[in-house]
This record gives sequence, C-alpha cells and structure tokens, in this order.
Amino acid sequence: MNPIWELNKMDGKNPTHTGGFLTGYDQREFSPEEVAARESGQNAMDAGRNVSGITQLVFQKLVATGDQKDVFLEDFKLRELLAPRLAVFEKEERNRVFAASVKKFLEGDEIQALLIRDYNTCGLGGAWDRYERGDHFARLVCALNLDDKADGDSSSGGSFGLGKTTYAKSSSINTVIYHSVFEATEDTKGENRRLMAAGVYPKHNLEKDSFGGFAYFGEQLGTEDGVAAPFHSQNAETYWNKVSDVFSADLTRKPSETGTDILILMNNLDFTKLKKAIEDYYFPALISKQLAVRFIDENGNHDAPQVYNRTDLDQFVRLYKKAVSNEVIKEETLRVDNFNKSDGLEIGRFAYEAAEPDEEKSPRNNCVAIMRGTGMVINYVKIGGDQYESAVGVFVAAKDMHPYLQASENAAHSEWGEHSSRLAQKFDEKGRIFVRRVNSVVKSRFIEFQKGLQPDVSHTRSESGLLARLLTGALSGTKGDKPVIKPFHNPVALSLQQKKRDEKISIWNVRIRENEFTPNEPFTLKFFPSISLAGDSKLIAIKHMDFTIKDQNGKIIKEESNPELSYPFQSGMGLDFQVEIPNPGRNNYVVQWKCVAEDGEFNVD
Repeated sequence: MNPIWELNKMDGKNPTHTGGFLTGYDQREFSPEEVAARESGQNAMDAGRNVSGITQLVFQKLVATGDQKDVFLEDFKLRELLAPRLAVFEKEERNRVFAASVKKFLEGDEIQALLIRDYNTCGLGGAWDRYERGDHFARLVCALNLDDKADGDSSSGGSFGLGKTTYAKSSSINTVIYHSVFEATEDTKGENRRLMAAGVYPKHNLEKDSFGGFAYFGEQLGTEDGVAAPFHSQNAETYWNKVSDVFSADLTRKPSETGTDILILMNNLDFTKLKKAIEDYYFPALISKQLAVRFIDENGNHDAPQVYNRTDLDQFVRLYKKAVSNEVIKEETLRVDNFNKSDGLEIGRFAYEAAEPDEEKSPRNNCVAIMRGTGMVINYVKIGGDQYESAVGVFVAAKDMHPYLQASENAAHSEWGEHSSRLAQKFDEKGRIFVRRVNSVVKSRFIEFQKGLQPDVSHTRSESGLLARLLTGALSGTKGDKPVIKPFHNPVALSLQQKKRDEKISIWNVRIRENEFTPNEPFTLKFFPSISLAGDSKLIAIKHMDFTIKDQNGKIIKEESNPELSYPFQSGMGLDFQVEIPNPGRNNYVVQWKCVAEDGEFNVD
C-alpha cells in the first residue's frame, strides 16, 4: 500500500479547475445547515430506495486533539500536502479566509469534524473509474456536473450532480473523507469497501506546475506515477480504523452494513440548526417511517428529531397527514381536497388552513410546503399576503406530475420552473404547461382560500353603501375608486380587519409587520386610532366615545376616546393589537388606524 495525493494539473486544452465547482451550486435562500441537511437526507433516501428497512441517517460530531491530531495529519499526509501551499494561498486576497482556516488546521490544538453516516442503503458501488449510472462512488467522489441521476428514478431527489459541493463547502478546509461498504460485484472487481479523501482547493501555482485545485488521496494505481485509486477492502478498512482511533470513537462498519460515511474535516455547521433543518425539510419522511435520524454530540450524547414538539411546525405536519389521506374537508378555516386533473393527469392534493399563532409568528406564515414524493419538503413557498388573514398549507404532487416537476427543478431543488431548460430538453411543450398548471393552481387556490377567511361585516346600510366601498378599498389597497399615490414607501405593512360584530361588541384586529422597506435600525412608530360612523356617503368621526385597545396577550393598553400609542420598531419585529368597541348596537362603526413613522424621513397614515 503506497498512499499518495493526486492533484490535477492545468495543461492542454480546456484545463479543469475548481472555480466552477465552488461556485456552481446556488444554494438560494437556504442556510449552510439547511443545504447540508437537505443534501444528506436526499442522498440517503435515494441510496436506500431499493434496500429493505428504514433508511437511517446519523450526524456525529468528532474531536481529535494533541498527539492524535498529529497522527491523523501524518496518516493522511495532510501536512505534506497543505503546508507548502499555504504561502501560495495567502498571496491571493480571495483565498485569505481559506488560507487562515488551513493555517488553523495545521497549527491548532484540535481537529473538529462532522461525520454523516447512512445505513440500510446500497453504498457507493459500481466501478470507481467509470461514470455510468450505477457507478455511485465515481459519480459522488470523482466527478462533477453529471446531470443524469445515478439510477434514473424520477422519484429521487437530485439530478444535477452539484449537491456534493455542500460537503466541501461545509469544511472550512474543503476536505472530505469518503468511506463506503457495498455489495461486491463484477463492476467492483469483487471488492466491497472503499475509502478516499478529496480536497477542493483554489487553483494555484507551485514551483513550476499549475494546479487546478482538485486533489484525491488514495493508494497509488499500479506503476502510474501520481495517480491515486481508492483504498479497497482491507486497506480501506485499515484506514477507516485509523480514523476511529484518532477520534476515539467506534466507527466500525461491518461488511454486511452497506452504506456510506462522509467525514467533513473542520466543519463549520451549527449542530442545533442542522437538527432543526432535518425537522423542517424531512418531517414527511420522518413521520412516515421512511427515514430515521440520530444526532450524536462530541460527548456521545444521542438526540433525535422532535417533529411533534415543534410548535411552529406541527400545523404543517398535521396538514401533510390530511393531504396524503383521502379526506375531503370544506370548512370555513380548513380546506382539504384534490386539484382537478389536467389533460387527464392527476395534479395532486392540498390542505390549507388558517394559521395557528406559532405558525403565524414564524417566517413561514402564508407559506405552502410543496412536495413531490421524495420524503423531502421541496420548499416553503411564500404565497399569501399580509393584507389577508394568515394561513398555511401543504401541497403533495401526484405521481403523474413527478417527472415534469423533477425536470423543472433548479440545482438547489427549491422551486418548479416552467421555463427550465432541462424541462424543455426532456419534454415537449406539454411539460411546461403541466408545471405552470401546478404552480398556478397551488397559488390561486391558496389566495382564494385566504380571502375567504375575511370576516363578514354586518351593517344596516345597503351593500352599495359607503362601508362596503371602504372595506373593498381597504382590502384592495385603494381608497374609494382611486389608488392612493404616495411620494414615499411605507416602512411597515399594516393590516386592519374586523373579527367580530354583534350588538354587544365590535372587535377589530390590527397587525403591523415588516416589509421590504423596513429599516434595520430602530425607529419610532406612533399610532392614532379612532372610530367613525359609516353612512352611505361619508364617515362621521366619533370624538367622545371610549373604546379599548389591547395587546396580543389581551392586556388593556388604552381605554379612552382619543388614544395615542408609541413603539420602537425595526426589521424582524411585529406588533399586534385588538380594538374593542362596546355596545355598538346596529351602528356601523369603522376603526381607523393612523400610523406615523418618525425618524426625519417617513410619514405614514
């Protein structure tokens, strides 16, 4: 066994380097923890699709210190590889953060690592030096941009071959060790275990050579100078046992335990956020027993996803269960049904409901969780608006739509785009029509449902009277028949809605939320609530009638006829109030809520 690092050189035509690798995967709005959770879960689910038993995924934090760290650097020849290049990396301004991480890795007291393990999966079999669909090891470790999914399954998660970048990006030194056990076949030449380390470093010049940045650690391939092959069978197990010893953890994997271990060196992920991300995006697979996940910290403490304990997630979980059932529910605050077929094909099922308090206060208020049968939430798509009552929903695509939706997804698998070039390449115009139909019906039915949540307003005048026109104008963003044109942008979004009306009490809810123009720095919001009596042609201000203003907890803030309120506000905040008018009888009282933002720049009313 002759362990070596192989580095690609930039020579000849169309030289290959790591620039595209490190920038090619657009993670969109997802955090690094969300990207790692989504990619790890997706890979494990795909690898376990044709293997009996529940797919298992384990995230384990590891730490090696002192002499053990030095042994690790020696075993994997990392000091020999990186130390001569450190000065080269430091010269380039764009590489200085990376260079600082490499220096810390080489000179610091410890190595931190995240180990991602899957079980009841097929492992990385196939040929290691070929790139057919069944060559899982080569496609994950040694290739980039193979955009045909390994097994060609439209119900699988990935398809771009770019998701693997998350492992390199999750390492502050862009270095990952891959270890896998799989079934011995003719393609694997009778071997059933492999190990290889991979580095994705900046392209650089060293001595007289120009390197593209890709690096692979394995055993020398025959007599070929500088060419590394994965460690196989006993040699792979020997090296994996070295990893176990260095980190003082039992990481052994029996020959019968097919699956993959991915060791991310110097990981920069937050364990708590990683756990939350698994709950957010894999609750369908978790509650349907398609996936089991464990978290093990550096002290050996075990934890598991707590989907049902997440008060900001439980409504999505409940709606998902309703969406995958055969229920049809048509209630005022809950709708569960099938969408109508399109060209004879099933679209899918939806479950929409008025938002509960925890979901309403979360960033996923007015969102629909969209899915296509992979066990993962593709995304929480913001659909509804703050001008209506808050709602949330779930959409589960029918199998008829899976091929079209998968082909329409971007590299981050976060949206279904009808103008996707991949969709156009794979399907005719009908594919674009199906994807557009899915997006359109999910959105239109949600907005229709949300509008239906608005409370009925009782009044003694006719529907063509002033009150009806005022309410219509308020909901549409206009006053009367003409739009209000302002020379400034409102720094907040304000919603005023009547919740209850009878002869004993009239209750209005006021919601103030941030919008795209809300400053990050605190500013003062002043409120001047008032009530008026609506007639057919005008509003008559009521100046000497006490009414009550309460906060979101029901505590009385003001109880007078001309109250004034003042609150600090900034991006990320929200304010909720309730206005109560006692004994309105059959009079049509309308609440008005003047809002003034004072920081020398805004004035809103």
